[in-house]
Amino acid sequence: MEWLVDHETRVREFVRMQPAKAWLIGFFFYTCLSLIPGTAGKALVCGWVYGFWPATILVDGALTIAAIVTFFASRFLFRETIESHFGVYLEVFRRNSGTNVGYYLLMLRLLHTPFSFVNYVAGATKIVSTKTFWWTTQLGLLPATMIFVYAGTQIPSLAKIAERGVWALFDAKLLVALIAPSILTVLVRQILPK
Repeated sequence: MEWLVDHETRVREFVRMQPAKAWLIGFFFYTCLSLIPGTAGKALVCGWVYGFWPATILVDGALTIAAIVTFFASRFLFRETIESHFGVYLEVFRRNSGTNVGYYLLMLRLLHTPFSFVNYVAGATKIVSTKTFWWTTQLGLLPATMIFVYAGTQIPSLAKIAERGVWALFDAKLLVALIAPSILTVLVRQILPK
């Protein structure tokens, strides 16, 4: 634990002394990790390390870039494979998006539909323009990103966890922030027209 506390102190010192360099390094790694499905929890770590606003900008920007990369990969490299394996989902996407594909994509993002799934299906359908995909992703991921980053800012330092034990994690603000994405999804489902 002492080794971890020491390294946390060094990381925080580096972020404090060289914020632009630290942010760019974090942005690069976050973007790369976002290309790998199933790497959850990154926004919490960013909030913990960088603070609310720098982490929010980092996470939303990196996720959007990763989404666009997978969107293009689906459209230009893997379309036939995706159509052969996930044709039924593509048909559902085409049918449900109707005449307002931007609105439909935005709702999928707000409702936390799996990130990679939306990227690949939207790319393979050819009915979504790059511009529409970009703005719906950037805007639709923002509310949950802000919630997860905020939760990360509420995680105590490793030194505090070492001192107080696991009870240091039982903080009302942190617990509310971790529950908030589920509440957001329920609210979006209730408010928006079916």
